[in-house]
Amino acid sequence: MLKAATNSDFARLCALCKNSVFGTYVICRAKAYGFERSFAEIFLCENDNGKLIGAVSVLDNNAVVIANEACDFEELAFFVASFGFASVFTDEVTAKKCGFHGAEIKTVLCFDSGEKDFQADSAADMKKVYELFCSCFPQSFSRDKNSYLSWLSDFTFRKNRGLSRLKAVSCGGELCAAAVTSAECCDGAVISAVACGMEYRKRGYGKAVTLSLANELKRENKTVYVISQDESTTHFYMKLGFRSCGSAAYIERL
Repeated sequence: MLKAATNSDFARLCALCKNSVFGTYVICRAKAYGFERSFAEIFLCENDNGKLIGAVSVLDNNAVVIANEACDFEELAFFVASFGFASVFTDEVTAKKCGFHGAEIKTVLCFDSGEKDFQADSAADMKKVYELFCSCFPQSFSRDKNSYLSWLSDFTFRKNRGLSRLKAVSCGGELCAAAVTSAECCDGAVISAVACGMEYRKRGYGKAVTLSLANELKRENKTVYVISQDESTTHFYMKLGFRSCGSAAYIERL
């Protein structure tokens, strides 16, 4: 059975989402936006005894799905398909059990340990940070002014609530590299973007912002996750002390 979550469900939702990159997203969204906003909703999957066995977090028509082995995957698949989400993000096993087709499979990595004492700033010119992300990830970041303002508003909103953070390195007043988390909760964090300007690559700046951020999060007893886009990105993170810990499935326009 699926139902809309309320504030009273938060504790058991945390228990379901513990030690999961997808759960980190779900809890971060719950803490940031609550349960009663039209653009941000969470639906719970329960068994006949009322035990929580899965959840679907919806933000601006994009869904993150988390489910354990006891979930009714047929019911979950019907629910997700009925909504017609713009995208669905879940683990590869859940995607297969739900019969989601056309999934783009990505590697999930988590941070074990890396070199210490890398220094990076926790503040930077956010317009320059966004422009750097646009140059490195043109498919994900638009140079449109409204897109920048929307990203800045959401990032600042989460940062002020301890749910996102930034690390940056500058040289001679110019931004060299930046890294951000897009989701954090009490036991997990997701590094969502690491970017280095073309003219500053192979100088250790990308390494510096990544390890500064990862080490800081680890000192807070958070599991640090990244979702790798390709083999070269996976290789970069593994050299820094990350290890593979699963596979994610991303499906557009289900």
